[in-house]
Amino acid sequence: MRILFLDCSSGISGDMTVGALCDLGVKPSTLEWELAKLDIGDFHMHFEREKRKSVEGIKFGIHEGSTHVHEEHSHAHEDEHEHTHEHAEHQHGSECCHSHAPEHTHADAHGEEHSHSHEHEHCHDHDHAHGRSHREIRALIEASELSPFVKKHALGIFQRIAVAEGKIHGQPPEDVGFHEVGALDSIADIICACVGIEALGVEKVFVSALHEGHGTIECAHGTFPIPAPATLEILRGIPLAQIDEPHELITPTGAAIAAEFAERFGLMPRMAIEKIGYGLGTRDLASRPNVLRAVLGDLAEE
Repeated sequence: MRILFLDCSSGISGDMTVGALCDLGVKPSTLEWELAKLDIGDFHMHFEREKRKSVEGIKFGIHEGSTHVHEEHSHAHEDEHEHTHEHAEHQHGSECCHSHAPEHTHADAHGEEHSHSHEHEHCHDHDHAHGRSHREIRALIEASELSPFVKKHALGIFQRIAVAEGKIHGQPPEDVGFHEVGALDSIADIICACVGIEALGVEKVFVSALHEGHGTIECAHGTFPIPAPATLEILRGIPLAQIDEPHELITPTGAAIAAEFAERFGLMPRMAIEKIGYGLGTRDLASRPNVLRAVLGDLAEE
């Protein structure tokens, strides 16, 4: 049985999940093609090879519009980047995909670093000009030509987030209107995570024990302790422990992906390992690399 094990020792977010799946071999062009089946306008994706504490992996990002305006900024890791075209086989390449939906063209990979932070995604709208309600997101997915597998699990993930937000704000899930779920990057993370898992031919997903940082986060509603309210609500009934890192490590989207797919939480099952991939987060943590490790292989017979 082909399985996927997600090692969340440094937390989990939507973009880290997508990056890890790409590092396992899911082609960026596959994600771009499938995401363009949703009526969400023009976008362009970035798949950058970077490092976190000398661990190399893929940092996933997405932006609205068919082109990206480059700003002058420092590149803390630019000497660590290796930019190549996507290979026919998995070569850990860095790529910038520009989607002009419904057409699909791919620009050459380049050396620019693009920030795509998912920190505090429950609090900010990532500078997107508009958001979509849960009802609108559900309609977009149901009306699309995405596969039944992707539709089922994407709807399940969005439902988990909407139920959590609805409980916190005292609203029915269908009436929840918030920028976080409606923002392009949240939609992309969730759809691409589902597409990637299906593309790998995974039958079951196992997830490690979940670890969250500590401290506080600044939200539109004020200062909240970590874990964020939505994250904590989504993980109700799932074992969770805090570690000595003063940062948020698990985002609501990451929590919902883990909750949706996990066969169980705990130690890695006995498996014959085929590939290992790393999806990079945004932070440089003090005690560990900010990466999600994904292990692909076959479940071994007991």
